[in-house]
Formats: sequence, structure tokens, C-alpha cells
Amino acid sequence: MAEQRPEHADPAPLDDPDAPTITGAASFDDVPESRPAVQGEHRPWPDRSHVGGRYHLEEPIASGGAAIVWRAFDENLSRSVAVKLLHPHHATDPTVVERFERESRAAAQLNHPNAVRIYDTGREDDLVYLVMEHVDGPSLREVLRDRRRLEPMVVAAIGEQVAAALGEAHAHGLVHRDVKPANILLASDGTVKVTDFGIAKALSGADATLTSPGTVVGTAAYVAPEQLEDANVDARADIYALGVVLYECLTGRPAFSGDTPTATAAMRLSYELMPPRQVRPDIPRLLDDVVVRATRRNRNERFEDGAAMAVVLGDLVSVKPSELTARLVTSPGGGRAGDVPRDEARISGPLPSTRREYTTRLAAAVVGTAIITLATVFAVLSMRDDPTPSSSSAVQWRPAGAVVFDPSSPGLGDHAGDASRAVDGDLQTAWSTLTYGTEDFEGTKDGVGLVIDLGEPLEVRNVVVQLVRGGVDVELYSADSLPDAADGLEGWGVFRAAQNDIRASQEFHLTPTTNRYWLLWITGLSPNASGQYAAEVAEVQLRGPS
Repeated sequence: MAEQRPEHADPAPLDDPDAPTITGAASFDDVPESRPAVQGEHRPWPDRSHVGGRYHLEEPIASGGAAIVWRAFDENLSRSVAVKLLHPHHATDPTVVERFERESRAAAQLNHPNAVRIYDTGREDDLVYLVMEHVDGPSLREVLRDRRRLEPMVVAAIGEQVAAALGEAHAHGLVHRDVKPANILLASDGTVKVTDFGIAKALSGADATLTSPGTVVGTAAYVAPEQLEDANVDARADIYALGVVLYECLTGRPAFSGDTPTATAAMRLSYELMPPRQVRPDIPRLLDDVVVRATRRNRNERFEDGAAMAVVLGDLVSVKPSELTARLVTSPGGGRAGDVPRDEARISGPLPSTRREYTTRLAAAVVGTAIITLATVFAVLSMRDDPTPSSSSAVQWRPAGAVVFDPSSPGLGDHAGDASRAVDGDLQTAWSTLTYGTEDFEGTKDGVGLVIDLGEPLEVRNVVVQLVRGGVDVELYSADSLPDAADGLEGWGVFRAAQNDIRASQEFHLTPTTNRYWLLWITGLSPNASGQYAAEVAEVQLRGPS
């Protein structure tokens, strides 16, 4: 039987996720804006040093499939600028020229500190050009190549600034449609700037599109699901792409990676993005929630536009965002891009202790977001003929037994005699912790867990936790041999996943792992009807390959 992929696709490393651009129409942005042109790369004309009578071309700084970008000097205003020129073989193509000129008109509407400014545009002989603000710093792609992943506080600051720029575009009826690390630049003062609204598309108007039916314009690693299926792309496609960018910044790897650009893009039609906390557990749950919401396959579940997302991200940091992202720019003192002092690399301000508190803040921040009606839900459920892939058909291993793991009381633990109820295959029985006055065990312990013995090493791909009541914080570990309870959590084998405020039925999708012992470690309890706190586990199911 063919292997069943999990609903959350497990990402794999990708050397240059920006490079492949899926397009059936004119697109000239498939190469990072900030990548220096390759030595000996084709010049768009011989021995030409000026454009428009005032822009002295100094050196090429980026090149794409249909355009080249030069650093230039504006002799009239005595300032550095960036000049984008269509390659000669495209300058005679009316469709490409129209798209290029549309970039000028659309992007020139934007006046925002986090959006690259458009200064001028024109034609001269066989040239079509666009004059833009020159950003004197690296792209986010360059930063990620150097550092691989960034500290959560810095990622939140990047996201807030990008979302704010997108919000300005969305307010003008524009969709960027190609948000990716190469199109996110950092000025020398740390200000994040979004460039390349070259395939921006008006949100309304019959003449708004130049893309033929069935074509997709965007970069494979970041394109939103609806860009593959629906010509009616709106601001929420940019939200999805930004969420994928933030995921990569947090985890150091792309969200999706297939054998081809098309396969990479198509993966998101069937799979939700894995929550970044399952890859990197030190990510604050509020930031994790933002990324998860931004990357929902169902666009109705995302932030409605960049402004709404910027409000929530901005609430996660207490200082000016550019002060944090300034640390990503290599300094004269020799600091490397992305270096952040460990004691400062965290979300500042008090974090809500549960997702319920976050939900309240989120609702206040994005008042005006449309409520999903029952009719919309019905449409979403019926829009696809094929069901979402699930692990329900996978082999379910029958555990040999279970015991309570409580380092604070070795050999005892909360209702230790009832542990087997969590693995007996009967959802009507349950193991429960003791009840406490607070969700953190009244400060008496760090947590309590269940050790599940499979009897022998078996391959596990999914773990399903069935609770009597949701709202519990859990972590998953596995080991080849049973650790000594006296060693505490440090004695356990390998951390596998974590999730806060889980649902009553929560499934964890894992990289295939072969171990005998598994630990469900509970770190936060949920309130019951009497106002006390406990965790009641009806069943823990460990599933292998189909």
C-alpha cells in the first residue's frame, strides 16, 4: 500500500526556495531582488551608462527572468536609486510591458515606511524602466542563508513590518502575490521594506488581471493554496505567504518541499502547515498561533488583511520593531546578521498563560473581521471531492501498558492505579490527574505524565490524545529504554512535539519514529465545572504506517 502522508506535511530542507517561480504569464521576479548579478551575466544593452537623461547606471545588483535591477545615481536629486529594466527580448512584448507599467502605477500609490518607494517610470528607445528607492542592506533571504533561523522576538518584528506594508497595499486594493524572503529587504537602520509589487493585482475591476485562466503567478515555496485553484485571489493570499516566511524564519527550513516547484506548491492543497512549535518548542505560543492562523488552507480562517495581522504581531513586542531587526544587519563592529543576545531574544511583556486569554486579545485586536457563516462553512466543506488525508486508516498499536510518571513523587503520582485506563481502547474510561487550584499544579510540580509501553520498538507516525475536556498543555517524548523517574524529565530520550491548550481530540503528526516507550507530559491543566484544574485523558493512541 502506498504511504499515507500526514495532514501536516513534514518539511524538508530546500536550498533556495525563492528561485522557482510558477507562472504561465509574464513574471519577472523569480530571482531574489538583492542577489548580485552573476559575473558575465547578459547586459541588457551595450555600452549604455544613462537612462532617462538623469539616472547614471553604476552596477547590476539583481537579475530575473524578464528584468535586471541596477544601482544607479539620480544626478538631478543627488541620491542613489534602483533602476529596474526589462530585458530587450521582453520590451517588445505588449503583455509584459503592460504588466511592467502596471507595477509602476500600482506600487506608486503606496506611501509607507515599510514599502519600497517608486520614484519614476518611463520608456526610452528600446528600454522600459522603473526607478525605485535603493535599500542599502541585505534581503531576508541573505540573512536566512547566513543564520538559518532567527530568534522569535526578531521574527515577530519582521512580521509586523511586512504585514503593515501589505496592509497599506491591501487598503489600496492591491495584492502582492509574491511575498518571499527575497522580496523583503532590510535597510541599514533595520527598517524592513517590502519590494516588488510587480505582480500586484487589483482586488476588484474587470480589467484587473493580465493572468490567463489556469495560470499561477508566484513562488512555489510560498504560494497560497487558492492561487493554484482560484483566479479570485485576495489579500489573504499574501497573509498565507507571510505566514510561510515567518515559519521558515523560526524553524530554519521551508514549510513545504517537493521534488519539483509544482509539487511543492501542490502539497499545500492537501496538508496544513505543521505548527512551528512542533519543530521548535521554545517558540512562544502566541507567535505560534499567529503563524498557524495565517497559514490555514481555508482562507476564511486567516487574518483578513495585512493590517489585522500587523496589529496582533505588533502586540507581541514592546519596542520599536526596527530596533530589533537592526540586529539582522551586519554592523561595522563585525556582528553577524541575526545575532541577538540570548537574554533579549524573547517576546517581551507578559504572555497570556492560556490560548483562551490570547483569543480575547486577538478578538479585540481584529474587531471587524468577518464572521464565518454556516453557509460559508457548508461551501468550504463541499468545495472538494477528495477528503483530507488522515491517519485514521493507519495501523493503531496496542500498548502493553501505561504507568504514571511523576518525578515529584517517584513510585506514586496522581491516580497511579488508573493509568491503564488511558490505553485500554475504551473512551468511556479515563485516567485523571488530581485536582488543583491553578492550572500550573499550584506550583507544586512542573508536570505529570503517562509513560506508554508499546512492548517493543515500533514505528510511530501519529499520536492521538483523546481528552474528556480540552485546554491542556502537553509535550511528547520517546525513548528506547525506560528512564529512571528519579532523573526527572531530563532523563527522557528525545522531545517529539508540544502543543498548548489542545483540543479534546488532538493529533500530532510526527516524522516516523521507532521507539518502545512514549511519554505524554502534561504541563498545564484545564478548568472543570467546579473551577478546579485537572487533566482527564480518555485515550492515547499511537499509530504506525498504513
